[in-house]
Amino acid sequence: MATDYHQRLTPVIRHLEKHFNDPLNLEEVAKLACLSPYHFHRIFKAVTGETLNDYLRRLRLEQAANALFYKKPAITAVALEFGFSSSQSLAKAFKQYFNLTPSQIRQCDTIESFSMLLKDSKIGHSLRKIGHDSNNANSYTAPDPTQRSNTMNNDALEIKNFDSCQLAYVRVTGPYGENYEPAIGKLYGWAGPNGQAGNTNIFIYHDNPEITPDEKCRTDICLFIDNNTDVGNGIETKAFPGGKYAVVRTMITDKSHYASAWDSLMSQIVEQGIDSDDRPCFELYHSYDHKTGHADVSFCSAIR
Repeated sequence: MATDYHQRLTPVIRHLEKHFNDPLNLEEVAKLACLSPYHFHRIFKAVTGETLNDYLRRLRLEQAANALFYKKPAITAVALEFGFSSSQSLAKAFKQYFNLTPSQIRQCDTIESFSMLLKDSKIGHSLRKIGHDSNNANSYTAPDPTQRSNTMNNDALEIKNFDSCQLAYVRVTGPYGENYEPAIGKLYGWAGPNGQAGNTNIFIYHDNPEITPDEKCRTDICLFIDNNTDVGNGIETKAFPGGKYAVVRTMITDKSHYASAWDSLMSQIVEQGIDSDDRPCFELYHSYDHKTGHADVSFCSAIR
């Protein structure tokens, strides 16, 4: 039976609408949708078109605008009430999302003038952009998600089963997509002399960057190996559990395409109602050109 992610997220949306100004416990919110925190943020974005943080920020800004128009309080008081550190911080957010200042809204004296001000500011266009202007920390591989691969629309989701096996790997701790080169060099420095450099290469992503600070996010740079392979020189080994994965394969011609590929995969999982699993997601590299950075990559998310 297909999973209806829109239905699963309905209690989450209702909860956020009532508690948008309260501290967020992502694990509790994910439980409302019967989802793991690991996958929740990408499923939420695929369903709503906004990251969770952007969604909450928009609700706070809308309520702050309503408070300024209807109640005419001091701007600093509104800023503090809706989670902004100062009136300057609120003004910056208003300018970014509404193309207005808090004072402009506060000075409106009729519904007609308020509506006309919002219309003239092109507020609808600004708000629709929020879901596509997410911070890099919300992406598994950290590049700018606003750019999309030219072939992205042609990359259909497939269901694949991976066999369990052994992995040789080097751990990288830090923001996704950064400082991978030393780990890759170390892994292949061992793999080359040992005849392992041609083995399948995957990057495993262990953490949800909405829960885990950037500097604590863990990536394993891995090669598939036989169970009896000896390693050394700081190379670690572990079991790869295998199992069923939803997979999108695409050619990457720019680093900014990685985040779009993950978004494309999650959108198709949601559209097809495929039930996600808690095993970490990974990228499988079929080829990589070191000179151009172009790569043939399968993006793999665990499913039940």
